[in-house]
This record gives sequence, structure tokens and C-alpha cells, in this order.
Amino acid sequence: MTRSQFMDAFERALFNLPCKDGTYLSREERAAALRYFEEYFDDAGIRQEDSVPTEFSNPDALAQQIVDEAEGGAPQENKQSEDTCLPFRSVHIDVCNAGIEFVKGDGYQVRIDYPEGIPAPRMEIREGQTLYIKELPMRRVFRFFSLRSWKNGMIRITVPQNAPAGFERFSVKTVNGAITLPALALMELTCETVNGAIRLTGVAADTLHAESVNGAISLAECRAQTKAHCETVNGSLALSGELLGNTHAETVNGSVHIEMQQPQTAYDLALETVSGSIFINGEKQRKKVRTCNKAANAVHAETVNGSIKLEFSK
Repeated sequence: MTRSQFMDAFERALFNLPCKDGTYLSREERAAALRYFEEYFDDAGIRQEDSVPTEFSNPDALAQQIVDEAEGGAPQENKQSEDTCLPFRSVHIDVCNAGIEFVKGDGYQVRIDYPEGIPAPRMEIREGQTLYIKELPMRRVFRFFSLRSWKNGMIRITVPQNAPAGFERFSVKTVNGAITLPALALMELTCETVNGAIRLTGVAADTLHAESVNGAISLAECRAQTKAHCETVNGSLALSGELLGNTHAETVNGSVHIEMQQPQTAYDLALETVSGSIFINGEKQRKKVRTCNKAANAVHAETVNGSIKLEFSK
């Protein structure tokens, strides 16, 4: 059986097989299952005309396993864990199906909410003051797709309301979920997701990196000393604050809006759009703008389908 034949039969089975209570999988649930197996084949290098491994020889049976656990689309109970943790200065998070949110409160706490039946990430403090949160590796991927795992978890990290300055490096990565940070001061911040938005409010860092594929990115009243990099494919970009050094804002399908606290003369500009307009302080420009003032700072902004708007202080 080829990959193409398997996917056709698998899709028909997901559509036709009833759940235990007589209902059927929703369109979103079917799409999630199909996408999961397509990505598995892509990662394995199996093309449409290639034969699938023997484990995939019965698409009806695989579809039946997914349908059997669906329980007619009933919502799954989440399992929760909340732990007071030691103070940390750096963070390393690497998960797949969870939103990640930092909040300010009393002390240092980590709350992890994951759907019942899905292994929750492991949390530990390593190397003195680095908080690590990482999902446990799953065994053979194709056997572990489930509608429970498709439902996102949530990781909420609390830092003291008056957290001392001195956070170092935060690396926050997920695949399916949004990332949110409040006003924190740190040396370096990296936020990456595939399907989700990134929202940073009042964050101050030497370097800021925010990257998504399907999601908008917002840096509101943030401060970057040497570099701010924002990139997505499907989503708009909104940046404001004191962004010094190199500012890079790039999307394919979406607009770019940047508000700077410095005057225009403080920046060299490289702006380009294909299907949109460029505005600088309200004045319409050409579809490609290049300025070279030999300034200490630079802005590079580009989009394919969208407009670019830059506003500078007077």
C-alpha cells in the first residue's frame, strides 16, 4: 500500500466510523489526525508513491483506535500539578502541545495542566539556577496519535511580582500553543512556536527573538539593546518600544506595524512589500524603501501580502 492509498483509506475510515455514543469525529479532529500522519510520513521521507511500513497496512484499524478513544467528542479532564520551585535565572522549555505563559505573583511556581492520559513534561532545576521543562520522548510516533494528545496542555510559570533584575537566558519553544511573557528584564529571550501567537509586553532584553509559522507576534513597549527579530509566515507583526541595534520584522501573509521611540534619523531602513503599501509617519512610500544614514540602528521589514507602517518619534 502506498502512502497516497493509505491516507485515502484512513480519511474515509475516520469519516465513516462512529464513536461509542453514535456521534462522529468533528472536522477539526479528523484534520488533526490526518495532519499528524502526513507529518510522520514527511519526517520519514516517505513520498506519496512509496510503500508504507507494515505497521500501516490496516488504515481502518488505526482509525478505529482513534475513534474508540474519542468518547464521542466529550471533553477530557486535565491533570494538574502545581509546584513551588527554587528561584531560577534561566529557563529552557521544549514541548509540543502546550501554551506557555509567564505571570507575576507570589514567589516562584510552575503549574502544568495536561490532558488526562498524556505524559506531562518533567520539571527540574539544573546547573544551579536553570529551570528545565521538557516532554518525555514518546515511543513509536504512529502508535501514539490520540485525540487526547491533540488537545493542548498549558504551562504557567509564576515569578515574584518584584522579581529582581538579573534573569539570564530564556529559551521557550513549543509546537502547538501560544507564548506569553509580561514585563521581565533578562539578557536573552528566544520564543518559538509553529501554531500559535507570541505576545511580549514590557520585556527588556539585550536580544529578543520571536518566531512562529501560523500566528501573530506582538512586542508591546519592549526594549531590545542590540537585536529584535520577529518572524512568521501567516500572521501580522506589531512592535513598539525602544528597539535599538538591528530590528528585523518579516512575514509572508500579514502586515507589519512598528512604533519607535527614537527619531527616523536614528535608523537605516530596508523595507519591502509585494502586495501592499509602505507608510512612514503616515506618508505613503514606494514598495521598496532603502535609506542609509550610517546610523547606529537599522530596521529591516518585509512582507509579501500586507502593508508596512513605521512610526518614529518627532
